[in-house]
Amino acid sequence: MRPLLIAFLSLFVVVIPLSKAQTRADEEAVRKLPEAFSDAWAKHDGHELAKMMAGDVDFVTVATTYLHGRSDFEKFHVRLLSGRFKDSTITPLETTMRFLRPDMAVVHWSWKIAGDRNADATLRQPRYGMMTLVAEKQGGNWLVIVGQNTNAILGIPPELQGIKTPIAIPGTAPEPQ
Repeated sequence: MRPLLIAFLSLFVVVIPLSKAQTRADEEAVRKLPEAFSDAWAKHDGHELAKMMAGDVDFVTVATTYLHGRSDFEKFHVRLLSGRFKDSTITPLETTMRFLRPDMAVVHWSWKIAGDRNADATLRQPRYGMMTLVAEKQGGNWLVIVGQNTNAILGIPPELQGIKTPIAIPGTAPEPQ
């Protein structure tokens, strides 16, 4: 009886963790989040953009507006993408990702935006930034549970001397030597 119990427990210890391991499909889905974000943005469709967000998403915009919940995220982005940003394009540049758990990952991606306008309707210069997304697999779909979007400040800070950044924003990091 004891050898059977040990065999059963051993199987339990091995099978349960394997059932939660991320798959290549999960890795691909997470890696494609920046593209999906940019595709919805290109359509200027705040409703489609909101479908990527969890119901209780926390998202901070480049203007430091803190949005909580898919409903407010959607309302804000419908207004934004039909208003001052209706002619804008956002292009993903570089992406890194890391799984925190098999069902949770963090994605950092740099971007370039062009065609957006200031509040006074004047055209902005193209700019760069970085977005951080924490995504969780919920009901078989990868949804953003936390997002932070940040505008880049052009120039190379002296504190970056001798440090290689995983994603360099154009104009903010030393050229590779």
